[in-house]
Amino acid sequence: MSTQRENNTRTSAFVRGLSPWCVVVGGVVVVGLSLVLPALLRSVGMGPVTATSVCMIVLTLLIGRYAPVLGLYPTRMPVSVGAPDAMLVSAAVLGGAFLWWAGAIVARLLVSDERNATQPESTDPYLLTLLFILVIAPVTEEILYRGLLQGALNGIFPVVISLTLTTVIFAAVHPRPRDMILAGAIGLLAGVLREVSGTMMMPILVHIAMNTASWLIPAAVVSHLAHSPAAFPVLILLGGAVVIAAVVLALRAPTLSRRLRSPDRPAGSDAQRGE
Repeated sequence: MSTQRENNTRTSAFVRGLSPWCVVVGGVVVVGLSLVLPALLRSVGMGPVTATSVCMIVLTLLIGRYAPVLGLYPTRMPVSVGAPDAMLVSAAVLGGAFLWWAGAIVARLLVSDERNATQPESTDPYLLTLLFILVIAPVTEEILYRGLLQGALNGIFPVVISLTLTTVIFAAVHPRPRDMILAGAIGLLAGVLREVSGTMMMPILVHIAMNTASWLIPAAVVSHLAHSPAAFPVLILLGGAVVIAAVVLALRAPTLSRRLRSPDRPAGSDAQRGE
């Protein structure tokens, strides 16, 4: 037991000596690996969904093992008793669904179908593809981008800058123009929720909600709505719903404005203070 305590103390001392820039570089390297490794596995015949799932799960497990020691994950709970805040969760999930609808309509107005050519049919099992869309991708991407990358950037920049950088990077790694727009919407909302709630649960939940909406609603329905006369009235309604959800989120997090103006505490400080 004492040996484990000594090891933890040694690790904390090492972490405190790390430059925040070293942590950021490490985060960027992991993001790069999440893009390169699946391509290598696909080159040897593994299906795209299988390759991406394997790499993202492995990287997520590694992040889950080491990132908390670096103090990158938010640790505050939405309420003092430690239970999820029902209003916060509802506003996030509904706001995420409305934002997906609005983003999907805008994406189809800005990007023609020709620029989003149909991708080749996947050789992966359908159930694995479904699991990837609804669970694996939301959980692993949030831990990788909002947990590791945004947490690392928070140690150097004010939260509003680290949130912007993380959102831009997350959108940029999605190759199709239409996907970039939707990824930017997801990334922005998830990043804000990370800071609003102080937990990783909220961005993961909203990402699952948005991916579920994209799976349940056929692309043809969204395209038809985007090019119909009802597109702009619907966008106004959706925008109003997103604004209402944002107001609820802001009211549930009165300290958000202060957190958006200043950098987080240095890596490892949470572990130091026992928070």
